[in-house]
Amino acid sequence: MAKIWYKLIFKQISPIHIGIFNYGVLSETRIFIPGWTIWGALVNKYGQHKGKEEYFEEGKKIFESITCFYPKLEKENKVLFPEYKNGEFYLGDYSENEFRAKFTDVYVSTSIQPLSLTAKDESLHEIEVILPKSKMADKKDKENVYWIGLLGIDEDKKEEIKEFLEKNSNISVGGDSRYGLGNMKLDELVQLNEAANDELTKWGITEEGKLTFKEDKILKNYFSITDGFYDEIREGERIFHVGTIEHVIIDYDFSSARLKTEKSKICVTPGSKIKVDRDCNYELIRGIFQMKS
Repeated sequence: MAKIWYKLIFKQISPIHIGIFNYGVLSETRIFIPGWTIWGALVNKYGQHKGKEEYFEEGKKIFESITCFYPKLEKENKVLFPEYKNGEFYLGDYSENEFRAKFTDVYVSTSIQPLSLTAKDESLHEIEVILPKSKMADKKDKENVYWIGLLGIDEDKKEEIKEFLEKNSNISVGGDSRYGLGNMKLDELVQLNEAANDELTKWGITEEGKLTFKEDKILKNYFSITDGFYDEIREGERIFHVGTIEHVIIDYDFSSARLKTEKSKICVTPGSKIKVDRDCNYELIRGIFQMKS
């Protein structure tokens, strides 16, 4: 069934940390926002808005047809889509190193001994964050960072969710929100045109939220190889020409004191160029093209 698609444009208000790797004391950030991160933020906001626990479960279904989100600079009219060039990851014209040099910084924290007011041993922690504005330009020329992605909503939920998004425009994404990180505000909500929409084609999505390649084969979202392609790779068949594979954890079990992984997938990452010769009935779920369970 076709969905009603919206383009969501969020203005970044505070620094954002989207955790990916830890190197010693440094927690590195991704430089784009995975679909499951935005999905989690919207589900949380929807549950709080409704005020009852059962609405968190409802929200998980409502917002699952969502893409990854990519940055756009205030004065530019283009999304910085991912791509691999000469083996290096790019967002638009920025290589990963160039983007990090211009738009990321590191917050340093440590625990303090209450009596001596000295730092506790082995308590140093550094968090890399994406800044809401470039740190390299003059103050008067600093451009705000915006984040753009798509959200597909079932027809019967269209008016309710549109009203919800307009009234609950502030969300918190990523880690360490208790320190004020991750604040974003919905700046624009655009309903996409019906039929063969250029915007959907650009993102490689059909109106039903299925995977399609009408123009290129550069992924804008993750592509699961856990669902039917893993055995083919083990046998030597290549499904991607350029890019990387990542083990993605998309669900955690919070029921016990020790955090457990509930659901994970092995995925080809956004920006990779893939080749799929057989039918692939994948749906976009939380920023990952995968088989719907």
